[in-house]
Amino acid sequence: MKFTNLFSKSKSNAKAKLGSNSEQNQGSNHDKSESLSAQKQQLRQALNDLSHPLFPNGIYGQIAIGLNNDTFEVELPILLGKLAPEITGLLQQQTQLITPIKFTYKPTVTSKHQIENIKLVVAVASGKGGVGKSTVTTNLAVCLAQQGVKVGVLDADIYGPSVPIMFGLAGKSITSKDGKTMEPFERFGVSLNSIGFVVPEDKATIWRGPMASKALMQVINETNWPELDVLLVDMPPGTGDIQLTMSENIKCDGALIVTTPQNVALADAEKGINMFNKVNTPILGLVENMSQFICDGCGKTHYLFGQNGGRDCANKHNVALLAQLPLLPVVRECADEGTPYAVNKAATDENSALEYHQLAFSLMMQLSKQTESVITLG
Repeated sequence: MKFTNLFSKSKSNAKAKLGSNSEQNQGSNHDKSESLSAQKQQLRQALNDLSHPLFPNGIYGQIAIGLNNDTFEVELPILLGKLAPEITGLLQQQTQLITPIKFTYKPTVTSKHQIENIKLVVAVASGKGGVGKSTVTTNLAVCLAQQGVKVGVLDADIYGPSVPIMFGLAGKSITSKDGKTMEPFERFGVSLNSIGFVVPEDKATIWRGPMASKALMQVINETNWPELDVLLVDMPPGTGDIQLTMSENIKCDGALIVTTPQNVALADAEKGINMFNKVNTPILGLVENMSQFICDGCGKTHYLFGQNGGRDCANKHNVALLAQLPLLPVVRECADEGTPYAVNKAATDENSALEYHQLAFSLMMQLSKQTESVITLG
């Protein structure tokens, strides 16, 4: 009896001790889980608050943060390349995180368009001509390529294609390997096609709306595009047949509106915003081009087309103002020479090249908010 009681007591004590250890372990695991959860939230907030010349407004969008082998894996919607170690250092300084951070870039967006090999399609549009839409498209594409994005440009301005000139391909004709499909040009890391490669540059394109729309769909669908993360479509000005063809047949993932601060341009930009809203195309943001001019002689800033018109328009329609790009003669000179400003040596002496890179980064952030899956690049 004594032995039984002693055994029972010993068993009871062991069970109590085991229960105590189990509770401690559960408590420890619970505390660790809460700590990691708090660190993850802290990391996400730190990404939003992070300030860097390339992304002064922080890193936002659909950022996936996971834990793998006691390391936070942050899946970003754009490639940061050599900046990753610098950003990791900044984050650990700001947050005092104990858990290491690793950036990953696994492609997670699959093509859902009729256009083979294309993941996302972005229309670059303007309400009126002369606001620098093609110039913005060209430099934006080059910056995306430099940031690691597989990018292409489709020049959909049927009546006034200017992309061949801006990429230094004026006078070039399209080539075909099978006599049925077209091979895109490759320049500065960007895949290109344009009606300007099909129609001789000295010939006027005298087509009615249906014929122009048919020609556009041929250029889109009969081009052997390589695998692209983003296809930028340089749209013609206005809200006509080409815009409707794109919205009905291609279903763009978003639209980028380019305008100047001038009231005349803004009025037409608003029409463009309203049109894309009606066809259920998300507005990724607005770019105010030729925002200001800095005089070489006196250094004074001049607002030749008005001030903050783009910001007011963006606020009115509740869309993001992604950039206010200055008016620089060298940007026009580079476009005429066929070497985009973003890759020209002169760009290193100005702030505008950085602003184009900021625009490229912001565009990818906006795309990550609009699409169901985050596009992460590797």
